[in-house]
Amino acid sequence: MRIVNMIMGVILTLLGVFSIANAGLTFISMAFPIGVILTAIGITECISYRSRYDDEEDRHWVLIDGLTTFILGIVVLTGQLAADIAVPVVFGMWSMVAGIRYLVIITHVDIKEEKNLDFYWTVVVSVCNFVVGLYTFFNSSLFNLSVLMMLGILFVIQGISVIKVGFDTTYRKPDLIKTKEELVAEAERKAEEARAEAKIAVKKARRAKAAIKEAEEIKVTYDIFNEPVVPPEELLRKSADGEEEAGPEDEAGDEKQEN
Repeated sequence: MRIVNMIMGVILTLLGVFSIANAGLTFISMAFPIGVILTAIGITECISYRSRYDDEEDRHWVLIDGLTTFILGIVVLTGQLAADIAVPVVFGMWSMVAGIRYLVIITHVDIKEEKNLDFYWTVVVSVCNFVVGLYTFFNSSLFNLSVLMMLGILFVIQGISVIKVGFDTTYRKPDLIKTKEELVAEAERKAEEARAEAKIAVKKARRAKAAIKEAEEIKVTYDIFNEPVVPPEELLRKSADGEEEAGPEDEAGDEKQEN
């Protein structure tokens, strides 16, 4: 499925380039190939998400992306997008949702530890998806691009995203055909990942303990307002009692100093 995903991403990118080069055509003339390609990409992503074992959360985002693309392809094939006015809005919303998904993925990344090339790629693609998708709502007021021109730009960005999905899809051999060296290497890799996760867990535990200690030492507003109020008469009485108790001790101390 890894190679199939990358091929589908290349096809979608080429479709975007073709749409940009033939921006004068109508959407109806290109509706069938667009619908077929989107449906195929959606099915491919829905199947390939099962191959993404490394990140449990990321695989669900791939499944959501595949379902969204599949539904959009079916809508195009059934002829529900016949008006040129509605086409940019629907595809723009599709692109915006994809950009928001990638932005959500970024929020779950530890920037200090995982700020690598993949992180920057995700940022660039998510921003491009969101900005281009948002632009489709204001196209008539700004540059007034043709429908296929806008769709071509969206397809190029989404095609690059699908290629990256295929690149990130991991291939796992069945255990029955693995060699002893491969099994040992896989076990060592899992042990290394477990050690890295343990280090992160220790750091989080230390931060949690420090936060608990700090919270216990802080005097919150609720405690301040609920402290018992001591009347002034009781404060004076306690002060007088303290002076009376301290009197004999003070006199004894003075006698010792005189001696």
